[in-house]
Amino acid sequence: MSHAKFLTRCLQLANYAKGRTSPNPMVGAVIVYNGKIIGEGYHHKAGDPHAEVMAIESVKDPSLLVSSTLYCSLEPCAHYGKTPPCSLLITDKQIPKVVIGCSDTHELVNGQGVKHLQSHGVEVLFSSDPIPFRKLNQVFFCNKERNRPFVTIKWAQSFDGYIDRIRKINENASLISSPLAAIKSHQIRSEVDGILISAKTLNWDRPSLSTRNYNGTNPRPIILVNNTLPDSSALDHLSVPPVFIGNVSELEGDKIICDPYTIEKWLPELLNYGIHHVLVEGGGQVIQSFVDSGLVDQWHRFTSINSINEGVTAPKFDAPLTMNTLGTDRYERG
Repeated sequence: MSHAKFLTRCLQLANYAKGRTSPNPMVGAVIVYNGKIIGEGYHHKAGDPHAEVMAIESVKDPSLLVSSTLYCSLEPCAHYGKTPPCSLLITDKQIPKVVIGCSDTHELVNGQGVKHLQSHGVEVLFSSDPIPFRKLNQVFFCNKERNRPFVTIKWAQSFDGYIDRIRKINENASLISSPLAAIKSHQIRSEVDGILISAKTLNWDRPSLSTRNYNGTNPRPIILVNNTLPDSSALDHLSVPPVFIGNVSELEGDKIICDPYTIEKWLPELLNYGIHHVLVEGGGQVIQSFVDSGLVDQWHRFTSINSINEGVTAPKFDAPLTMNTLGTDRYERG
């Protein structure tokens, strides 16, 4: 029997909860009897039942479980958290075989789920290609293995390489990308926990940093404060109370007091605020500082067909491209 199609279904199921499971991983599971799926499920959000539980409970005839195979995109857990261990449920239901997409490197799992299953006579197999399953949960693995949030950068630039024209503080920013690109940008926002801009960008643009053009939860603003303090009137535009980073002892609210450009020092501390995936939106100097730090895990660039001729230079970022189009914009990501 080919395991690939059932593991692929696990990936599909897991993706249904994209952007909603943090800080937990996305996981999908299916139950197969005589080559047919008789149950399936996925983890909807943190605190809800895990994928394996959902799949097992969806089986209409539980007597078939003792002759079935369980497929799951990630190693079943072996510890008590907000829910009981999935590996214990699997052995209680006497499921004889489990096929896993990839190991869970979380310190509370990390082989313990497999060990429990095998010690109870369950045959355990792994996918021959774990890469798609690790990529599915690249944010989770970054958190656990690198002890920091996953970092995504995003910007829009003109055809000739500028992110804005030269303007005064009370002037509106240049509209560079198309409405379709704006929707895509807000979709990206809906998949992160925090969105980072400088205090200068906050004061100049007064953004809400919301997902208003896409159905999703608003990420928490992260305001990087260097020489410019945020204006209270600009803060009123934010959809969610921010976290301040920098020499900000005089500011009220959540804050990390540090040199704002020692990114590698303060970035891990964002995990303490429930921020596991950070979207860096600007300005250009801030994005470039992340590029130069080597801490960028993912990037999105929107390039317009129009030119500005002069202005604020776009970040310099050399990387392999995956290209697409959004209306009149060229969309690149990596």
